[in-house]
Amino acid sequence: MYDLAVIGLGVAGVEAVNIALKNGLKVVAFEEGELGGTCLNMGCIPTKAILHSSNLFDEIKDCEKSGINLFSSPSYNWQNILDRKIEIVNKFNKILSLTLPKRVDLIRAHAELSINYNKIEIYADDNMYEAKNVIIATGSKPIELPGLPFDGNFVVSSDDMLNMTTLPQKIAIVGSGAIGLEWAKILSSFGAEVKIIEKAPALAPVLDIDLQKRVERILKQNKIEYFKDDYIVSVSNDLVTLKSGRAFDADCILVAVGRKPNLPKITINGCSEEFILKPQKDCTTEIDNLYVAGDALGTSMLAHSASYQAHSIMNKILFDKPIIQKPSPAVIYTNPEIASIGVRQQDIASEEGYQIKKILISALAKSWCDNASDGLIKIIIKDDLIVGAHVVSKDASSLIAIFNILIDKKIPTDEVEDMIFPHPSFSEAVIEVIKNG
Repeated sequence: MYDLAVIGLGVAGVEAVNIALKNGLKVVAFEEGELGGTCLNMGCIPTKAILHSSNLFDEIKDCEKSGINLFSSPSYNWQNILDRKIEIVNKFNKILSLTLPKRVDLIRAHAELSINYNKIEIYADDNMYEAKNVIIATGSKPIELPGLPFDGNFVVSSDDMLNMTTLPQKIAIVGSGAIGLEWAKILSSFGAEVKIIEKAPALAPVLDIDLQKRVERILKQNKIEYFKDDYIVSVSNDLVTLKSGRAFDADCILVAVGRKPNLPKITINGCSEEFILKPQKDCTTEIDNLYVAGDALGTSMLAHSASYQAHSIMNKILFDKPIIQKPSPAVIYTNPEIASIGVRQQDIASEEGYQIKKILISALAKSWCDNASDGLIKIIIKDDLIVGAHVVSKDASSLIAIFNILIDKKIPTDEVEDMIFPHPSFSEAVIEVIKNG
């Protein structure tokens, strides 16, 4: 009998295991794939490694603006970029492989659950394991669209993109969320002809309306064509035809409409029919002491959200604290980056009682020094508290962390005005938007 069983060792699973071990719990963990889950192996880390190469390539191509002259035009080696990505992923996989098995019973096998009158049993590798508490953190998989099944060649997922040995010269990307926009940026930087197809009336529909407009501007600057309120109706001999009647050739189609939870098989009370688990937003389930965290929960699908969920679940298990839900910052790693947290303008039924403040990033001297003056910061204030922040800027991923603290700790704006921010920096935009927005 274990105190805790964790199924899936991605960000959420590893966080839960580490907290449990620090508090003296007896832990068993199950992972049938690579340690580190989606984020390390097929998501955040490998994609950001490739994005770094594309950003660096863009800077080199544009370096004359900074007074640097090249003797010849820059070129790239895609295989070397992939090798660097693999090296980074392997480095962190190795760290996990060396540390986790020494502190936890690690079962490298597929796991299934059986609930027998509130007793949770886990079956893996022809053995049965019992635990007082179980956390399912089995991650997610790309969503497949009807009529566009993944074949790993012409219709591909974001997982497939990470292992392409040659880059397509013409690509259609279905979906303008984080995955679609980031790959559009990468591919256009390396010279591909990119077209984005979005079924919603606006690009990046989850973002604040001002950020949606900025997405359009970023795509135009990168010569990326996009189609809103449109979708693919047919594909024939590499010719892609849209509902609007537009048609174009493509070497491949990247379907990037999101990911869906990858929950394990569960049976209940000896019934042969598979039980469909319905996890709640607070990570609990209809089964006592059975929790779900990370992508498997199906909410924010962000690594830092997964880590926080695991932390909150462990506080519940260890100290019987309530599982608290908080707004989580989201980042799209385009150039410039896009970041957002909390209330959006379109969430406000009436602007009465709210203040909306904005400044352009070009108001910051540092933005001109860094040749990164494109972007804006927008905050939404109610009762002297920031309730939403939306950023398009270089280092937006760092700026949004400051707003996250201000929102989480409910720090009034007049107290922020008394703080000191370094100059010149991008961080001083936080105080500038409050004072002068």
